[in-house]
Amino acid sequence: MFRPRKLAALGAVLICFAFIAIAHADDDMIDNPAYQSWAKFKAGTWVEYQTDSEAAGSKNAIVTTQTLKELTPEKATIVIQSSMVVAGKKMDMPAQTQELTAKIKRPPAAPAATGDAPKTDQGTEDIKVDDKTFSCKWTQVTTEQNGMKTTSKTWTSDDVPGSVVKIESESSGSMTSTTKMALVKCAIQ
Repeated sequence: MFRPRKLAALGAVLICFAFIAIAHADDDMIDNPAYQSWAKFKAGTWVEYQTDSEAAGSKNAIVTTQTLKELTPEKATIVIQSSMVVAGKKMDMPAQTQELTAKIKRPPAAPAATGDAPKTDQGTEDIKVDDKTFSCKWTQVTTEQNGMKTTSKTWTSDDVPGSVVKIESESSGSMTSTTKMALVKCAIQ
């Protein structure tokens, strides 16, 4: 039979375990880099990208505008509007809303690499967009697998909402494709 003192002690122990569980749950949460890349800007900030791709003789062009509609300490709300040109015909896509939470669950550790590791290079370069010049970090990754060679290079800047300034990717081998995406306009608030 429990006595009031033992019941109070048991309650205190259970409360301690609850706090420990909550503290460990917070260890699994980290700052979301996608949220962080928008959090330093004000609502109304927008970026526009032009993406051109070619694969199997087909060419496509997409213009995408991402606009920061709302920013709170918990999340950033981004509205994404795209238009696409396929076979010479323009199609406006329905707007999509994306919510970027300030915290995300810590991703699992990357598995050990098997086979040939990708070749990676890094550097810095200034990229001019409209009337602004952004100091960018770039990373180039080259992989070869199943007779295909793919090289992708990404330029990023902390001064651009969403961080991406430019991406170029090229594949060769059994299928050839190229994709180029570049920031073409932005209005930073």
